Amino acid sequence: MKDYKSESIRNVAFCGHGRSGKTSLLEAALFDSGATTRLGNVDLGTGVLDFEPEENKRKMSISASLAALEWKNFKVNAIDVPGFPDFVAEMHGALAAADSTVIVVSASAGVEVETEKAWSLAESLNLPRAFFVTKMDREHADFDKVLAQLKDKFGSGVVPVQIPVGKEDSFKGVVDLLKSFSKVKADDEQIDAADLADEVEEKRLEMLDIVAEFNEELMMQYLEGDVEDLDENEISEALATGIREAKVFPVFVGSALKNIGVKKFLNSLVEFFPAPDSKSYQGINPKTDELVERKISEPFSGQIFKTMVDPFVGRMSYVRVVSGDMKGDATYQLFGDNSEGQERLSGLFTMQGKKQIPVDVAHAGDIVVTSKLANAKTGDTLCDKAAPIKYERIKYPEPMLAMAVTSEKKGEEDKVFSAITRQQDEDPTIMLVKNAETKQTILKGIGEVHLDILGDKLQRKFGVKMVLGEPRVAYRETIRKQVEVQGKHKKQSGGHGQYGDVWLRIGPNKDANPEVNNGNVWSESIFGGSVPRQYFPAVEKGTQETLAEGVIAGYPVVNVSVNLFDGSYHAVDSSEAAFKTATSIAIKKGILSADPILLEPIDEITVLTPENYMGDIIGKLNSKRGKILGMDPKGKGMTEVKALIPSSELYKYATDLRSQTQGRASYSLKFSHYDPMPDKLAEKIIEEHKAATEK
Repeated sequence: MKDYKSESIRNVAFCGHGRSGKTSLLEAALFDSGATTRLGNVDLGTGVLDFEPEENKRKMSISASLAALEWKNFKVNAIDVPGFPDFVAEMHGALAAADSTVIVVSASAGVEVETEKAWSLAESLNLPRAFFVTKMDREHADFDKVLAQLKDKFGSGVVPVQIPVGKEDSFKGVVDLLKSFSKVKADDEQIDAADLADEVEEKRLEMLDIVAEFNEELMMQYLEGDVEDLDENEISEALATGIREAKVFPVFVGSALKNIGVKKFLNSLVEFFPAPDSKSYQGINPKTDELVERKISEPFSGQIFKTMVDPFVGRMSYVRVVSGDMKGDATYQLFGDNSEGQERLSGLFTMQGKKQIPVDVAHAGDIVVTSKLANAKTGDTLCDKAAPIKYERIKYPEPMLAMAVTSEKKGEEDKVFSAITRQQDEDPTIMLVKNAETKQTILKGIGEVHLDILGDKLQRKFGVKMVLGEPRVAYRETIRKQVEVQGKHKKQSGGHGQYGDVWLRIGPNKDANPEVNNGNVWSESIFGGSVPRQYFPAVEKGTQETLAEGVIAGYPVVNVSVNLFDGSYHAVDSSEAAFKTATSIAIKKGILSADPILLEPIDEITVLTPENYMGDIIGKLNSKRGKILGMDPKGKGMTEVKALIPSSELYKYATDLRSQTQGRASYSLKFSHYDPMPDKLAEKIIEEHKAATEK
């Protein structure tokens, strides 16, 4: 592959709904550019971009692939982004590295959920956007219908720059509206499109009406009605300006399977889409904490936007070169949230799927891959030591689905957790946390398919198998009345016996702060030495340990006051152990007689949803014992719903919410407080605990 300067590079992320045809479009582009010798077919498994076993098994992309190709003396770094919602992290990383995005839409399915999500994320990053309507050869293909949907959803800046000749089985080719000709070339044959002359003129005027505002001379001619003599170069320049400023969103059309319209699209991509030098980057100087701007002509800096983990090769780090030149044999400074140091590169290469193409140097704006970096992770910055800079980390959505995870084989838990930790380098939306209260390890992911495929990867890469289950809820126990109770431990055997006797006053601690020592308070009011002072620590420790273990259901007892007010001892047989045992007996007896109840954790949930799903969202939350706190419009048809909801009702709520809203809604949680649990539900948990302890 030739050496390409910044002005001859195009970085484009291809996004869209799952199975909309993104990968097939790029397979055709690779074939047309000569990068591959045959046209890859996703369904037949003959493509180069879906190369992981999990992708071939499911016939869908699960990881972003780099497809570097050469076209008309330009290098196109095309990033094939998965369209399944569980792999949204790949889209966030790809759009952080790209200078523009093409949203692929199926001509038969039209605008779908992930179409809208891709647009929203690209819009939030102010990236230039375009559409490619593919699968025009499929049954029910309807370009006009899809175009109307795109305009309705994404505004008047959406404009066709091509129209199809025919549809479904009769789809033959594409008319370029930038050239007012009536013949198109497809399969090396001239196809007569004269009967489309009126439609061509109508769509061409529609296009000119939008792009003319980006060229003053063009606008004057257009307003004067001098449409026939408009300069084609000025039209092209105006279109390029509108695309670059993210105000014009061109619509291309074709068929990847029949390889129609792909070459015309590539021509437009290199001509109209922005080069990397159109973006400016800002970062923090880690040495001074000052905000600095880095120009492409300045010393090297780059950001890792994707990591792939291979147990044999190690980490493969995908780097967007922001400024300067990146050399394959250099040592660079690394800046990350949890790492800092120097990294020695062991070569550079570009990628076509899994095919590696070595390069000696990568110029500003290019996207390259390096391997075996010791400490670098996704989001980290590499830079010249003499010109330090740290770029803002890529923002990823919070994982919403939480499952308890362990190993299939006993004793291999550490191996499973270690493998998951290594996969976190590859996928930032995987979270692994230890719940100290429930003693479970919790795995969080975007959705069930996400975690299912993670399990397949762990087994293939590291030879371990994880098992997922429902997380235990961190319930707590407390009491509602005060009691006085005796605990006596007396045991006589050969030699010294065991004797401890305590009277405890146990009641609710009304001034409790459960965040401080679980709201429990221990005190003593012994008079006359009925219990010697030397045994007080044993009584206090016995109290703490017994309350921590729980009494009615095995959960910590909180918000209680325990007072040692009387007891007795034996001069020979009493010991700390005996008083500790006596205390445990008293605590258990006292809690059971003090009207014990279960407390359940209550979370504050914030659901961001399109307004038209709000009624369904509120109904579902109510059915889960939720208490609606309020609704707050957030603009663009979105509303934020806040509610209090028991943690026990949130198991797989991420799946329910996706089903309810077709994946358009998201939520976040934060702990609020503990509330008494309804008696019927508490009884079930208590009975389950009894059954488990009696086994």
